Amino acid sequence: MDNNTDTSKETGLINQKFLSLKTIVIALTIISAVLSYFIITNMNLVKSYSSKVYPGVYVLDRDLSNLSKEELHNELTTLVEKLLNKNIKVISEGKEFTISYSELEASIDFSNVENEIINFGKDFNFFKKLNLIKKPESKEFTLSLSYNEELLDNFIANISSNVDISPTNATIYISGNSISVSDEISGIKLNSEKLKEELSSKIKDLNAPEVIEITGTTDVVEAKIKAADLRTVNHKLSSYTTYFKAGPSGTNLQLAAANINNSVVMPGETFSTEKAIGPTTIENGFVEANTYVAGEVVPGVGGGVCQVASTLYNTILRAGIIPTERMNHMMKVTYVPIGLDATLADNLIDLKFQNDSDYPMVIHSYAYNGTLTIELWSNESVDDGIRYEAVSVPLSDLSADAYLHGYDANGNLVVNQYLNRSTYQPFN
Repeated sequence: MDNNTDTSKETGLINQKFLSLKTIVIALTIISAVLSYFIITNMNLVKSYSSKVYPGVYVLDRDLSNLSKEELHNELTTLVEKLLNKNIKVISEGKEFTISYSELEASIDFSNVENEIINFGKDFNFFKKLNLIKKPESKEFTLSLSYNEELLDNFIANISSNVDISPTNATIYISGNSISVSDEISGIKLNSEKLKEELSSKIKDLNAPEVIEITGTTDVVEAKIKAADLRTVNHKLSSYTTYFKAGPSGTNLQLAAANINNSVVMPGETFSTEKAIGPTTIENGFVEANTYVAGEVVPGVGGGVCQVASTLYNTILRAGIIPTERMNHMMKVTYVPIGLDATLADNLIDLKFQNDSDYPMVIHSYAYNGTLTIELWSNESVDDGIRYEAVSVPLSDLSADAYLHGYDANGNLVVNQYLNRSTYQPFN
C-alpha cells in the first residue's frame, strides 16, 4: 500500500510539471505570436509611409497627412494657385487703385518644400518613425512668395502721380511802388515709402485675404514761398537801367526780362539767371539775333539776353551783393561800362548770386520803349543804410578792373572791395 501511494504521488507531480511546462510553452507561443504580429504589423505600418507624408504635417493650417507624393503635389499646386489668385486695392484721397498678384508676377516655388515634406522622417530609426505615425506632433512647413519689386514700384508711382498735388507758392507782384501778394496753397504727397512697406508685408503674408485693402496715406506739403514771408518785402534795394534798340535782339531781351520778373530768391537760396530765363530756343519763343562767337558777330538764337544778365549784374552789385558766378563777354559791349558786363550760354555760362539775408529778395524786371530796368526788392533792413556803387577802372581798351564801393549815410566810403579783372578780344 505504501508503494502504491508513493507511485501515485510521483505520477501526480510529473503530470503537474508537464501541465506547467505546457502552459509555459503555450504562453511563450502566444507571446511570440503577439510579438511577431506587433512587429510585422508595425513594420508594415512604417513601410506604408515610405512614400507618404507622415501624420501631423501642415502648410498654412492645411493637413497634408497620409498624402502620396502625387497627392501632395496636387494639393500644393491647388493651394499655391489659390494663394496667387489675389488682388490688391489701395484707396487714397478718395481714389481707388487695383493690381493683381499676377500683374506683379508673384510666384511661389514650392518644389523644395514639397521634397522636404515627402522626405520628412524618412531617415529616422524604426521606433521614431513609428512614434511619428502613432503619436504625431504638428510639423508646419512654410512657403515663400516672391514678386517683381519694380512692378510694385511702378504701381505705387502711378498712385502717387494721380494723388499728389504740388503746393502753389505765394506770389508777389510789384508795379511802381505798389506791392501785392497772393497766398500760398499747400499740396499733398503720397507717403510712398510707408505704402510700399505695408504692401510688401501684406503680399508676403500668405494668410492675407483674397483682396488686400490698404489706405495710402498722404502728407501735407507746405509751399516753399509763403505769403507771410513775401509781406516782409517793402523796400527797393537797388535799380539799374540799360537801353536797347528794336529788332531781334530787343525781342529776345524783352522775353528774358519777362521770364525773370517777380523771381523770388528765398534766404539761403542761389538765383540762376540762366535757369530763370530758360533755354534760349525757338520753341521757347526766342529768335535769331547777333551773338559773339570766336571774335566775330554771328547770328544765333537768343542773342540779346546777355544784356539782361549785365543789367541784373549791375543791379545786384548796387545792392551790395557779389555774385557767386559771373563771366564777362568775349568782346566789349556798349550798354554797360567796360568790366561790368555778364554773359550767358545755355548749360555753360551763368550769372548766379546767393541771398545771404534773412528776408526774401524779389527781382522786378521790365522792358519797353527801348528801356530795360531791373530792380531788387527786399526788407528795408537788408542794406544797413549803405549805398553801393559798382566802379569800372579801365586798364586799356580791352581790359578793366571792377570794384564795389559802399557809402554810409554821411557819404563816407566804408566798403572798397576789388571784384575782378575782365579782359576782352578785339573784333575781327
